[in-house]
Amino acid sequence: MLGAQLVLPAAAVAEINVRPDALMHYSYCISHAKDRSSVFLLDRGTLYRCGDDIAVGYFNYLGRQGVPEKRVVELEGVFIYRMIWGIGKCWNKIEDSEGNPVSIYGCDVYVEL
Repeated sequence: MLGAQLVLPAAAVAEINVRPDALMHYSYCISHAKDRSSVFLLDRGTLYRCGDDIAVGYFNYLGRQGVPEKRVVELEGVFIYRMIWGIGKCWNKIEDSEGNPVSIYGCDVYVEL
């Protein structure tokens, strides 16, 4: 078997921004989710959902970093999404399902197994 090569699939690993300010928001969101029992065990990982001031801070941090935002109309209302590259997203819900203005923030951080 001369010249045979072993080809292995690449591991799917999310790259997390390791800047101290990025890690701070990431850590605060995970801790907030644990404190509020907003941790969801899924088939291939764990979803941490934070809200309140922690999510507002993370959402605004992403905006200051130049993360593009996307306006999405869903059944639950209208959302502005900012992606946390490779691991999740933060949002601001700006309208409820009836078209009334609201301002509700949240972030989802997904950690793969």
